[in-house]
Amino acid sequence: MTQTLDELARTNLTSPEMAFSPFAFYADLLESAPVLWSERHHAWLISRYDDVSAAFRHEQMGADRITPYLKNQLSEAESERFGRVFEILAKWLVFLDPPDHTRLRKLMHKAFTPRAVQALQGKIQQTAARQAAAVKARLEAGEVVDLVAEFCEIIPPAIFSEMFGFSPEDGDNLKTWTEELGMFINGAPAGPGRDERVRAAVEGLETYFRGSIEQYRAKPVDDILSVLVQASDDGDALSDTELIATCITLIDAGYKTVQNAMCNAIYLLLRSEDGWERLASEPSLRTSAVEECLRLMGPAKTTVRRARGDIEFEGASIKDGDRVYLVLAAANRDPRRFDRPNDFVIDREDNQHLAFAQGIHFCLGSALARLELTSSLAELVTRVPRPELAVPAEELPWHRVLLLSGLERLPVRRAGDRA
Repeated sequence: MTQTLDELARTNLTSPEMAFSPFAFYADLLESAPVLWSERHHAWLISRYDDVSAAFRHEQMGADRITPYLKNQLSEAESERFGRVFEILAKWLVFLDPPDHTRLRKLMHKAFTPRAVQALQGKIQQTAARQAAAVKARLEAGEVVDLVAEFCEIIPPAIFSEMFGFSPEDGDNLKTWTEELGMFINGAPAGPGRDERVRAAVEGLETYFRGSIEQYRAKPVDDILSVLVQASDDGDALSDTELIATCITLIDAGYKTVQNAMCNAIYLLLRSEDGWERLASEPSLRTSAVEECLRLMGPAKTTVRRARGDIEFEGASIKDGDRVYLVLAAANRDPRRFDRPNDFVIDREDNQHLAFAQGIHFCLGSALARLELTSSLAELVTRVPRPELAVPAEELPWHRVLLLSGLERLPVRRAGDRA
């Protein structure tokens, strides 16, 4: 153990040090403080695999983070000013508990069929192949290439446009709005004017999606948004607010989460002794490689729950209303569950990681995320010889957010080149 329990309890999870290298902290939690009250964040940290798995299934571990925020963090004037923002956020699937969660998920399942997801594979491969070819050309010309901007940020919006029938020209606005909202949702440190920017982002997204919903209601087509608009179950259908909330949920997950998963996977392959080359030459490893990347450095570090009533959990007395942080990034490195938990094992077989959660909140878009990652990484490593980092690893800029793990930039150059 490298830190005392008091030091662990005071650790700032959004500090630059934790953004760059949180793994010693996770190891200390797993070994000595599997259920810890964080004085710094006023929340319980649950870190061991079996405990996180049990918490995902615990009926009193509620998903609603919005109602407590409205009640405890905003003044009456702020609640009135930002009321529509939180009205929409409160309808996100990830913030709902049964029976509302059960109803909404059932309707959303009608759009996310295996056929609908598989129909996107061609677009994913086409987009990834084009970007990989562009990356290769620039590297061969001696340029430094940011793989976040030139690869990871390009593919998810293109797929989202295909899913929802949006014009690629709308991508810049959608990206800006989604970035602003995502930093708020995922626990970035608050900056000047943040709340106003979030309000403007939600207003922009609502206006944009409302137009698409009205269009598809009048004239259905064969894409996922149109199916969501038309979805019904025994006469039940998504309301306009639920449709807008669902669209914003999906764009948040489909942009930032997949982008971070992709850049983290590329980072791991670059740092692996032979992972890039093996993935390029052994197609049979594509599935296991993606699962190992999701386990070792998935896009979500932590997910949040709220206690609905007093809970006795592994010796801890969790009080009604307490925040609970399920530390996925620690659970996925738990030596009680995984052999060589801190090593990248590209052909790992037993890999039931928690990157997509468990229980009723298991990620609805997991099949699509896996398809995007598998196809995109395959195109990149087979078309581009392994590059090298253009800056020392310790200088890479990681997002300083509570919930997500990912790089702001991933600059690389052709192997052997020097500035």
